[in-house]
Amino acid sequence: MPAARAGLLPEYRIFYDSLIDQGDWVLVEPYGFVFRPRVNFVSWRPYDEGFWVPTDLYGWVWVSSEPFGWATYHYGRWLYDDYRGWVWVPGLDWAPAWVNWSTVDSYVGWSPRLASGSGTPSGGSWSFVPIEQLASPNAGELRMKREQLGPSAAHLFPIDRQVEVNGVAVPAGPRLQDVERVAGPLARVKIEDLVAPVGPELASPEKKSAGTPEVKSAKDAAPTVSPEVRRAGEQAAREARSMIGRKQVSSVVPVVRPIGAPEARPAQTRSAPKKTPPAPKTSAPADSAR
Repeated sequence: MPAARAGLLPEYRIFYDSLIDQGDWVLVEPYGFVFRPRVNFVSWRPYDEGFWVPTDLYGWVWVSSEPFGWATYHYGRWLYDDYRGWVWVPGLDWAPAWVNWSTVDSYVGWSPRLASGSGTPSGGSWSFVPIEQLASPNAGELRMKREQLGPSAAHLFPIDRQVEVNGVAVPAGPRLQDVERVAGPLARVKIEDLVAPVGPELASPEKKSAGTPEVKSAKDAAPTVSPEVRRAGEQAAREARSMIGRKQVSSVVPVVRPIGAPEARPAQTRSAPKKTPPAPKTSAPADSAR
């Protein structure tokens, strides 16, 4: 067994097996082995190549055009290491996106929720778009970094809305109705799983599955699980790339959730922040972040 794979928790090895062609697993203490995608690290940063889609169940879901995105933007946390650059620390809880949200004037922004102890990249980690363009698959052309906001960057208002998915509180982003007040009606997108969830006990060949008569052990399932997930991730990325350039995305968007796929039921919205954001300087709604 490769040292990196052996160094991961058994339940994380599905990520190793599925992402091995997309990057390298490197040792960064005290986090252990983490994933470093093969990208241009001069200009690249997480949550940049893709777009947001509005859903009734989970709020805003990030759709990545990168073949590793099914894992790195929906499980675990990102970490900026001064030597390795951006690396991903795996986790088991699925979310529509593990990001922090904020708003200022007529813009809405997001930034990866970083692993504890992460450094700060010189170019920052925030991306902003005009709020009326948040649901556009072509919003990447309009994205701005935090420093491009000028003096307004000092007045960012956090959007702390959360929904509960499988008992875990995850970011929900701005209310869809608030974005619609500026952008007009938004068609809700349905997300469709490309693979059936297997759970960490079947994702790991080293763990025995309990109470599953069809599969005596995860080792029996392992030869098909990782290749299937890898192919599904590549398919999801291809479909995402095909939507960029359109006026709107498809009504159904594929996702890959091999571990802990949420049930198809409405999530409960948790309390919004008590603080009221300042009035906008433009025609954007004053309470667009609430």
